[in-house]
Amino acid sequence: MPCGRYPSGRQIVKGAASVMIPGLFARASGSETMRASFAAGLMVAVRVVGTLGTLVYTVLMARLMTPHDFGLAWTLWSAVFIASYLSTLNIGATAIREVVHARATGNDAAAAGFIVVSRRILLAVSGPVIAGFIAVVWWRNPAIVAEHPLALWLAAATIPVMGWNATNSAQAAALDQVVRSQVPGMLLRPLAFTLALGAMWTLKMAAGLETVIALYLFIAVMIALVQIKLVWPYFGFVRSAKPDVSAWRHWVLGGLLLAPGRLLADRLKDLLVLISAFPLGAIGVAQIAVALSLINFLNFAINAVETSFSPKTARSLTRGLAEGVAPRDMRRAIHFIAITGVLKMAMVAGAVTALWFLLPLIVRLFGQEYEAAAPAAWCFVLIPASNAFFGNTSLVMQIFDQRAEFFLTSLLALCVLPLVGIFGVPLLIARGGDPLVATSASFALTLVALQALRWALCLWRTGIDVSFAGALVRRALLNRAGGR
Repeated sequence: MPCGRYPSGRQIVKGAASVMIPGLFARASGSETMRASFAAGLMVAVRVVGTLGTLVYTVLMARLMTPHDFGLAWTLWSAVFIASYLSTLNIGATAIREVVHARATGNDAAAAGFIVVSRRILLAVSGPVIAGFIAVVWWRNPAIVAEHPLALWLAAATIPVMGWNATNSAQAAALDQVVRSQVPGMLLRPLAFTLALGAMWTLKMAAGLETVIALYLFIAVMIALVQIKLVWPYFGFVRSAKPDVSAWRHWVLGGLLLAPGRLLADRLKDLLVLISAFPLGAIGVAQIAVALSLINFLNFAINAVETSFSPKTARSLTRGLAEGVAPRDMRRAIHFIAITGVLKMAMVAGAVTALWFLLPLIVRLFGQEYEAAAPAAWCFVLIPASNAFFGNTSLVMQIFDQRAEFFLTSLLALCVLPLVGIFGVPLLIARGGDPLVATSASFALTLVALQALRWALCLWRTGIDVSFAGALVRRALLNRAGGR
């Protein structure tokens, strides 16, 4: 036995850590799977913080603003979101396919051309979209133009900035810079709003419509600058390559075909708030916005589950199709669809239970004027619940090349929802229905019908039942037949 002092337990642990931990991080940093897992985990954490921050600053807005101004602010915000979406022609939705494919095949000229075309579209389309935005606001709510002209012009100035942020984020994500491109928008906006409005609350200052819209524009510009700082170095090939823009028609058409579905998936809350301005006044719009904010966490939870299982389901379905519907891969796909459905329905059940006990308390945080939003929130729960029950039809329809059906059902919903808001809801209100319940129930039932239609089309065209009940039954039958 060697002479001298034995090392202490602390020294042993410290020495082992000095050897093992650097090696662990070296392996993690060199592993594509570890990097992807870390990025996915970070994005989920950021979305959790962003969702909580959005709820907090919505409460602060409700407390600092009059219900009328709060409703006007949400109306303008929603209109700006939709207008900024239109200003890009949704071409960013195809970046993940076009840019990735071009870069993977060594065609930097095509990738640079796509990015150049995206920026030119924003530059060319923003002007007409801003003019249309101002005209619609003037037509629907002339009081904003008369009483809050500065807020209107500030909102109009926000449209191209947000369009730029969306375009830049989509392109950077296609260059495998998801965290750098999306974290500023997902995290900076709610945190900055929470800090600014929290300071106003502490100082007992009131927030007017102009103040909130100006703050929104300032934060949008700040996000743009942060994005440029983080991702601009990865666009170096655009400056060195000669952009090939010959496929611009294909790119624009691809973005337009995906636009209805993306609008319903990404901007549903803004769409519903904007349409609710037809049958309701500004105070009613404020209450609808609060009701939708109360179910945001459930939408986030369901999306997180789908994001986690969609790649596995897609790979199994794709292999099954490539190998002539290989039984093993199709069984795996049905297994993942069933597990996803169980998790999503469990989250719906948990959310309903939590809302049953906590909804009155949460609504009181917004103020007495918003207690009427509680029944509307219960109606809106039907939207994520139907999503959980009928399943992720869009994933299966796209893999089976049923994009036309998905596009048509999305376009149908975008046409029916405004008709429901303009004609259906006022008819229900005229017959004695509660305005908020009539509005929220009509919107929710319309979207439930859309989910049911997509499910039926998916089952008919692909033969795969992605619903919660159907996937469980199919999985049980496959297990009984001896396969897993």
